[in-house]
Amino acid sequence: MSKDLSAIRQIRLGDELRNWRLYNNKTLTDVTEGLKGWNAARLSRIERAHQQISAADLKTLLDHYGVTGQEREDFESLLSDGPTKQWWRDLDYAEAITPAFAEYLALEADASEMLNYFPSGFPGLVQTEGYAKEMIGAGVDAPNEERIEAGAEVRLLRQRRLTNQPTLALGAYFGEVALLVAGDQKILAEQIRHAIKVAQYPTISLRMVPLSAGRPGILTSGITLMRFPDDPENGFVFVEAIGGMLPRKTGRDLKRAERTFARLERVALSPEDTITALERKLEELT
Repeated sequence: MSKDLSAIRQIRLGDELRNWRLYNNKTLTDVTEGLKGWNAARLSRIERAHQQISAADLKTLLDHYGVTGQEREDFESLLSDGPTKQWWRDLDYAEAITPAFAEYLALEADASEMLNYFPSGFPGLVQTEGYAKEMIGAGVDAPNEERIEAGAEVRLLRQRRLTNQPTLALGAYFGEVALLVAGDQKILAEQIRHAIKVAQYPTISLRMVPLSAGRPGILTSGITLMRFPDDPENGFVFVEAIGGMLPRKTGRDLKRAERTFARLERVALSPEDTITALERKLEELT
């Protein structure tokens, strides 16, 4: 029985298989014709990382494609990985986690480094339970109490990456509007205290993008860039949209994300000045 692939390797293998097919001007039907046990739908699921592929099936497919030498070794190397960390599978409400969010969670569990920007609030990995419930409850899909509770619990469980080994290196940016718009003032004060505490962790950089940064510091949506230990030069990008985070997998999207975070780094307050701004706001609230 083959091991589960980590999320990032499963996605990369699917992308590489698709790229090979398109480079050779083949359709899904073309490359599966005459291949016993295969069809266009099955290969499509594998290419889109919706279905895993065993080493034996990959061998069959590469034999059929006529892939040999280094190119074949590159494909096969993507199978040599440990099990995926799908820690949410045993949660009571696991069935409520969408496939898109499950992909995000799996990648986050595998990542070694993350850059995250949330323009209108504190990033999820530094949120308190009360703040998380407020943010989730304000969503456009009007979640019920059960979904709010479930979403907040998942958000808190994700934060184990900040303290458990191997720890995630997090560069978190948030817009100053997070300090200006609040529901419950006590919840916001609790959130700020927690953010100040988390900002002291050695693997975390928390920085505020002030309104004075003007247009260069204003993004219309949140963005997350993840990097992985087995391929630190590349990464995976998610862009915030209505209904969740949309994945962006191409090298072009990665470069755009890198430029975005380089711009944020130039206009954001330093980590030290960010803590000072948080402490000043906390004084106003208390």
